[in-house]
Amino acid sequence: MSNENAIHELFEQCMTINFDETHILLEKAKTKEEKEFVRLVTDFVLQQRQKKVIAEKRF
Repeated sequence: MSNENAIHELFEQCMTINFDETHILLEKAKTKEEKEFVRLVTDFVLQQRQKKVIAEKRF
């Protein structure tokens, strides 16, 4: 798999993250860097969802 395809698939998977499972992901992270990655991804996904809600004036 090329890096381009890997990044695209990772993005698609991250965008479907279930925020109820975030604490589990953080608990199972093996390193500080992995925990930081989980935090960054969940923050990014949340920001994107907030932008969508605001754009659709559903707040």
